Amino acid sequence: LKFTDENNIPLRAHNLFWGIPRFVQPWIKEMNDQELRKTLQNRAETVTSRYKGRFAEYDLNNEMIHGNYYEERLGPEITKLMAQWAHNGDPDAKLYLNDYDILTGNKLPEYMAQIRTLLKQGVPIAGIGVQGHLHGDTFDRNQLRSALDSLAIFKLPIRITEFNMPGQRSRYHIEKIRTMTSQEEAQKAKDIVDYYKICFAHPAVKGILMWGFWEGANWIPVSSLYKRDWTPTPAAEAYQTLIFNEWWTKASGQADKKGEFTTPAFYGKYRITVNGTAKEVTLKS
Repeated sequence: LKFTDENNIPLRAHNLFWGIPRFVQPWIKEMNDQELRKTLQNRAETVTSRYKGRFAEYDLNNEMIHGNYYEERLGPEITKLMAQWAHNGDPDAKLYLNDYDILTGNKLPEYMAQIRTLLKQGVPIAGIGVQGHLHGDTFDRNQLRSALDSLAIFKLPIRITEFNMPGQRSRYHIEKIRTMTSQEEAQKAKDIVDYYKICFAHPAVKGILMWGFWEGANWIPVSSLYKRDWTPTPAAEAYQTLIFNEWWTKASGQADKKGEFTTPAFYGKYRITVNGTAKEVTLKS
């Protein structure tokens, strides 16, 4: 956190709670309902107060459509209480939902139904998190666009929270394949660029979090941008070209008689220098 604060790198907090029953610690399951409720409240309040203002956003309760031990024990209002407790510690904490198999369309209806229910309950959802690693060797372009369009009806920011290419259903992950041919590397590079372009082009999507970019620390090693010795893959080169060339607006010129210089540019932060004086501005919609 000290390093990221000093270098202006935003971090997400993943996650305050995770109610998939097999991941809930045994000592938590041994508590009675009153003890459990108090423990959840203490967890939410102490974490958000300790890191107040230092996380860009939090995943509130991870993967709830796939399991929610806390709701089973304490009732359907527990998610709203979790959010309230989190805001006791940091009233400005941005609380996200986060779930998987959504962008494939497989669990999209269930997720949308859950979001509607939570919004109706008054849960302060700041954004929708969707994991981007449930595809196979490649991905369905039209399905990705369709899922994003469906989620956009809630008028909430969408974050691709956990992205890998190839994905969890790929033969590389299932068969533990650790190498790619040159043709497979080229396809991976194309897939990453296409995935990013589709998400970047969608007005509701606010960012993508790559779930591992170095082969030495990535649960799907071949999805990395860099080999274990930090050799860049074709995907790394394609990614850098996309981000720093195609999406990076660089322009210079001379102002007209009105003192104006115009250039098309993507939304984002810019450093503008005029007559040796630099100023940082943000271009928004």
